[in-house]
Formats: sequence, structure tokens, C-alpha cells
Amino acid sequence: MGMGEGRLVLIAEDDAAQREILEEVLVDEGYRVLLAQSPEELVARLAQGPDAVLMDLVGVMSPRVMRTLAALPTRPALMLVSGDNSLPQVAARLHADAFVRKPYELATLLTLLASLTQPRAQAKEMLVRAVQAHV
Repeated sequence: MGMGEGRLVLIAEDDAAQREILEEVLVDEGYRVLLAQSPEELVARLAQGPDAVLMDLVGVMSPRVMRTLAALPTRPALMLVSGDNSLPQVAARLHADAFVRKPYELATLLTLLASLTQPRAQAKEMLVRAVQAHV
């Protein structure tokens, strides 16, 4: 099935070409993909419970997005993607789990994404089994 193993990734990118390329690569790697091109779409898609969010800093990040992420009972892994020189500082301030500077190597992005989603998906599965056992 590939390194994605069916995990759900929300790609939040305002550049249509970048969204399409990332979607194609992630689907090829076995991920299920949601797309958002604006802060409003990103907030709406978070309700679908992604395992990870790949978020571009320009065009889709907003205070509302960060408040929504912080308020989730189980926050998805957050990977920031940007060409901005302040990316490491912004990632630390936003408590991102990882960041990748544009232009990036796809292999680097995929490796980071796999490492971020695997433990969370396993924890989510264990929680679902525990809840079902008590129902």
C-alpha cells in the first residue's frame, strides 16, 4: 500500500499546481488526501479528522486556523511548508511537528510525513478499540 497506509492528509496550499503535485505524490504513496486552498476550507476540512496537515505558511495559515487546530481534542500532526527564511522560528512558535523549506526534496517530505503519521494513526486505532470495548 505504500508508506501512507491509507492515512488521511490535509494539504493546505493556495497554489493550485503545488496542491495537485502533492496530491498526486501522496495518493501514489498510499495516503488519502483532502485539499484546502484557503483558511476557511482548511478549518472546514479539519472536521474530517486528518492524521496530518501539510500547511503552506502563505495564503492558508491564519490565526483562526491555529485556534481551530489548538482546540481540537486530538490535533493532527502539523508540517509547515514555506520558502520563508523565518520558517524555523514560525514552526517553533506554532508548535509545528515538522517543517520543510521550499524548494524541498519529495523524499524528505515523505519521510517526515511517514514519521509523523505512523504513531498518531496507531494511537487513534488503539483509542477507537478501547472505546468500542467499553460500549
